[in-house]
Amino acid sequence: MPIELPCRHLAAFAHSPTFVQIHPTLKKLIALFALSALHPILSSAQPPSYYVTALGLNGQSLRQELHYIIQNHSSVGYAGLWTAYYHTDAKPNGKVADIYSDIPGQIPPYEYTFGAQQCGTYNSEGDCYNREHTIPETYFNASEPMRSDLFVVYPTDGWVNNKRNNFAYGIVSTPTWTSQNGSKVGINSYSGAPANTAFEPIDSFKGDLARTYFYYATRYYTQDNGWADWDMATGAELKPWAVQMLLDWHHADTVSMKEINRNDSVYASQHNRNPFIDYPIFADCIWGTADCAFLDVANVFHEIPVAIFPNPSSKEINLQFPLGVKENLTISCLTLQGQKVFEQTTHSEKTMKIEVADWAKGVYFLQIKNQQQTTYRKILVQ
Repeated sequence: MPIELPCRHLAAFAHSPTFVQIHPTLKKLIALFALSALHPILSSAQPPSYYVTALGLNGQSLRQELHYIIQNHSSVGYAGLWTAYYHTDAKPNGKVADIYSDIPGQIPPYEYTFGAQQCGTYNSEGDCYNREHTIPETYFNASEPMRSDLFVVYPTDGWVNNKRNNFAYGIVSTPTWTSQNGSKVGINSYSGAPANTAFEPIDSFKGDLARTYFYYATRYYTQDNGWADWDMATGAELKPWAVQMLLDWHHADTVSMKEINRNDSVYASQHNRNPFIDYPIFADCIWGTADCAFLDVANVFHEIPVAIFPNPSSKEINLQFPLGVKENLTISCLTLQGQKVFEQTTHSEKTMKIEVADWAKGVYFLQIKNQQQTTYRKILVQ
């Protein structure tokens, strides 16, 4: 009769001296199975073991490992983008989610109906939507699979897409043209950027585009032979000024439910994910100064059990610990940059409430510590 081990025992077994003697492939499979039951941080549609080999890494080692995880996706094809958009880029009202024309929280100047208002030709803003390569395809020779990558190509207004042209994203202080939602074209005034024409999206979508560029620089890492040198990048290598601007945007416009839902939907179509939506801190651990060592697998295997609800939340988050466990706990909340915004000591027999109504919207790490271990969970404030 086969012996059945609880997942937590499996995790301990995975680190035992006996386990080291097992074939490496089997060892990894058991570790992945254990992690799938314990992983606390990832979104519901994501296989829990997806990032297991990247946890705890930093810098280019982290970027390389993420590249291995997300490469070789299943392309929907360039024509297939039109169909994929029906579920990857639909607004709650069923209209097209267009990052160049929408105004989150307000009534946009126009909206598009899938299929019926798909470009052909256009003569002005509001005519139709088409396929926008956020990294202009001329810079990677219009090659596949980049040309059809849903994480790179969004539905946008055809006229605004044309105005964006092949320009870099940037900060435009003196626009020569402004779209109806406030996107701007003009000379790039971001510090260190070439003083060339740039396109500045509205603030609500700057983080989306930053995480798109981090994905691109990771998905196609070392696969950019023959690609162009342009204002924002040489091949898949982002230039220093672009890295800093994109990190600024990444921090200021944090992950939204739109992105989380899009990430899950793209995963269903092309079977890879954007790591910088699932783990926003990865960007800072590769291109910034953050340390992802706390995301080590060991922290996942030995988590402190806790129920967190509701999550996401705009008002309050409750923590509930298992009955019968009696210990003192220190609860802290940290921003993605490591800034502590909350700390309180509690007893595990009680339900704890954290008021988040006054916090900035975005992703936070919840740190739960007892005398022996520390657990990290992700919470989203809307």
